[in-house]
Amino acid sequence: MQVDIITTAAEVTPERVRGRNVAVIDVFRATSVIVTALGNGAREIIPVTGVEESFRLRDQIEQAHRTAGDPGPVLLGGERNTVIIDGFDLDNSPLRYTPQAVRDATVVMSTTNGTRAVNCARGLADEIYIAALLNADAVARRLGELGKDVALVCSGRHDRFTIEDSLCAGMMARYLNLRYAYELSDIAWWCADVYGRYEDDLQGALDHCLHYHTIRERWGADIAWCLRRNELEIVPKLYEPEGGIRL
Repeated sequence: MQVDIITTAAEVTPERVRGRNVAVIDVFRATSVIVTALGNGAREIIPVTGVEESFRLRDQIEQAHRTAGDPGPVLLGGERNTVIIDGFDLDNSPLRYTPQAVRDATVVMSTTNGTRAVNCARGLADEIYIAALLNADAVARRLGELGKDVALVCSGRHDRFTIEDSLCAGMMARYLNLRYAYELSDIAWWCADVYGRYEDDLQGALDHCLHYHTIRERWGADIAWCLRRNELEIVPKLYEPEGGIRL
């Protein structure tokens, strides 16, 4: 069994994910939002690539809920270039997805990088899970128990490598190697090695991270939450054919 790491959403190809179980990672902040929202009682997160598609899907789900007599709210969440999308209910801050805001809600979510990465792997991977530092060990454990080849998909930022996603992927690859004897691809070995060197000082690694420096002043509280490791023992999974992420 082998672990590979795909460093950006743009690098997801059939050859790299077909026949594998996949975990999608976007630490700052999409997958941290998904994990937090589901941990706080959201019913389902539906990852959508386009903004107009988000509005259409929201309207369809609301109509289906009315027909079925389902009182569960339908919310729009997401961002473009870290800014809330006009007409959306929530942005991409995990701290906004409180139990009071999302309990029993279906959240249609569209972000610059993370939801795109999820949808790039749809129809190709065997199973797709959602991982962040917040639940990294729980997802790695599930992948190890399933006993299939794994691809850890880092969302990156604007199709470029980001340090925070690679740290999370390295944490998971290291776990799979040590606990389940997975063989590591070259990039997986490198990410696991870097994570091991910075395990007790993630800030030291992030000092070299352009994405971190771009958002830290405005989103400092978000970053502090996103960097908490194994805060939640949950394993969000994408369910086909409807494409919703649920526990």
